[in-house]
Amino acid sequence: MTQLLNGSLEVGVRVVAMLAALYPTQADLTRIVLLDHVVLHSEDFEGGTSLHPATPGRVGELGIKRELVRKGIRLMGARGLLVRDATLDGIYYLASDDARPFLDSMDAPYLALLRERCSWAASEFGSLSDDAIRTRLSEVFGWWAEEFENLNRQELHD
Repeated sequence: MTQLLNGSLEVGVRVVAMLAALYPTQADLTRIVLLDHVVLHSEDFEGGTSLHPATPGRVGELGIKRELVRKGIRLMGARGLLVRDATLDGIYYLASDDARPFLDSMDAPYLALLRERCSWAASEFGSLSDDAIRTRLSEVFGWWAEEFENLNRQELHD
């Protein structure tokens, strides 16, 4: 069975949209993973309605996201939608010349929202260091943990 939600195609399109929003800035895998999380849960960071639901366990997504993003990068790289740049500092990715025309060719409402959130994330978080992004995420994780604990307490009493 083909996985649609968070499958290689969906994640790959998100990566292409993020790299297009960051262009001409490159990003490594870690930065892409962090920014993807911000894009999906933008409401938590005061960036408009989130693309994915506000489930209590969303903090745990970061633990599995790295491999999903890696697969998305591989798929989109094979289609020529991003460029891989191996440097002495690591491997970085950049939107290719075909990225914007690819994104422009789709008119799905989800993609329009995705591109808006990517533009917002690129302007809000794009110039921050990875550590600064992690700090912003950890501030949100604190109240996610409280939300999750309150939900568990409520379930115990129901």
